[in-house]
Amino acid sequence: MKKQVAVIIPVYQSELNSNEERSLRQCFQILGNYPIIFVGPEDLQANYLQNGEQSTFIGFPKHYFQSTKTYNHLLISVEFYERFADFEYMLIYQLDAFVFRDELKTWCATGFDYIGSPKLHRKHWENPNTKNWPIVDPVLFNGGFSLRKIQSIIRFLKCYHVLYSQWPANEDTLFSVYHKRAFPLRFLLKLPTWKQALAFGFERNPKLAFELNQQKLPFGCHAWEKYNPSFWKKQMPDL
Repeated sequence: MKKQVAVIIPVYQSELNSNEERSLRQCFQILGNYPIIFVGPEDLQANYLQNGEQSTFIGFPKHYFQSTKTYNHLLISVEFYERFADFEYMLIYQLDAFVFRDELKTWCATGFDYIGSPKLHRKHWENPNTKNWPIVDPVLFNGGFSLRKIQSIIRFLKCYHVLYSQWPANEDTLFSVYHKRAFPLRFLLKLPTWKQALAFGFERNPKLAFELNQQKLPFGCHAWEKYNPSFWKKQMPDL
């Protein structure tokens, strides 16, 4: 029987900066009851990987961690997801993410195949006609803090790699934007609306996202040190 979900933390350096350390501590504090799996270069040596029974490490060929481009190649490979086939879901938690409370089981129960912090533009919240958005103007859900249904992603990628060549852009664009414009891939993944995704995570314009989400913090956020850090300082007093 499959386990429900694992927290996957991509890493590639032997040392973390202070914000990455803070992100990691928060992950263990809030999500420490779930399997936490670091993924990185096979030869990575780092003290932070030593967390006793709280975490494990799975290594992949180090060429996948040479650049953002090669990391994206890893996350659109079927082999990556097959390494976690004992789980129904994975939560990708890069170390520029931050989680506020444990809603992981709740989000797994929604049945979405892929969900991440939405990258919103003015046209999304000002245009009342959302009927055609899923195909004409879909929202990008960032992959840095994202929940993925593993077998659904495997099925999608197997189909994609048969029909098309190597994906040239960021992996989250493939899962949340491009596939909605490509027949028959548009039918293979169940995604949330941007309003549903805001309750999962914030990224750009966090102050506006907070208002659009009825002044409630989400499950977590991505790139909090990049987008309006002054907003996050009010939410995280010890920044």
